[in-house]
Amino acid sequence: MSSEPTTVEAEEDSTGLSVAIGAPIPSVGLRASDGYLLNLRSFVGRQPVALCFFAAPTADGAQRRRGEKVADSLAAARRRFAASGLAVVGITCDNERQQAEWIAARSFPYLLFSDERRTAVSILGIPLSHDGENHNVEPPWILVVGQDGLLQAVLRDPDPEYAADLVLAAARRAEGLDDEPPAAEDAPPSAPAPEAATAGSPNSPTG
Repeated sequence: MSSEPTTVEAEEDSTGLSVAIGAPIPSVGLRASDGYLLNLRSFVGRQPVALCFFAAPTADGAQRRRGEKVADSLAAARRRFAASGLAVVGITCDNERQQAEWIAARSFPYLLFSDERRTAVSILGIPLSHDGENHNVEPPWILVVGQDGLLQAVLRDPDPEYAADLVLAAARRAEGLDDEPPAAEDAPPSAPAPEAATAGSPNSPTG
C-alpha cells in the first residue's frame, strides 16, 4: 500500500475558491471527451468523484509538466480508485479536439471535460494563467466530491507523488471507503516527447 504523507491536512487548501467545503458542487454542463454533454454533478447519487483541474494539452514548460505529472499520478492509481468506487474526471480549458489528441498521446484512462468557455473555473474560482487567448489552469487543483454532491476536500497543487493517496484519504473520510494496494500493472502511462506541443489553434472562448 502506498504510504500517505503525515501532513495530509496541509495539502488541503480552498483559499480563493468560490465554493466552500461542505457546499454543493455547482451545476455546470461541459462537453466530455466521449462526445456527450455532461455536468459537474453527473456523478451525484452514484459515486464520489475527484475533479482534477489542470493544464497540459495547450500549456508549455513547467506548467505543462506539473499538470501532466498530477494527471499521470491519478492515471496510475486507476485500479485503486475503481476498487474504492471513486470516479475521476479531468477538466481543462482546451477544446475537444485538443483534449482528444492529448488523451491519445498519453493513453489517459479518464474522461476530460472541456471548459473552453471557462464557465466552470469561473464559477468555482479556479485561477488561470493566459498567453494571449490561450487560457490554462494554474496550478493544478483536485476537488473531491461525495456521492451526495457536497465538496469534501480541495487539494491545491498537490505533490504528484502523493496526489492519489490524498484523494483516497479524502474519499475515505467522506464516504468510508477502504484503500486498496495498487495493482502491479498500474504503471504510469508513458510520456510523450518533452515539450511536444499539441497541434491545433489556441483555446479561445467561444462566447
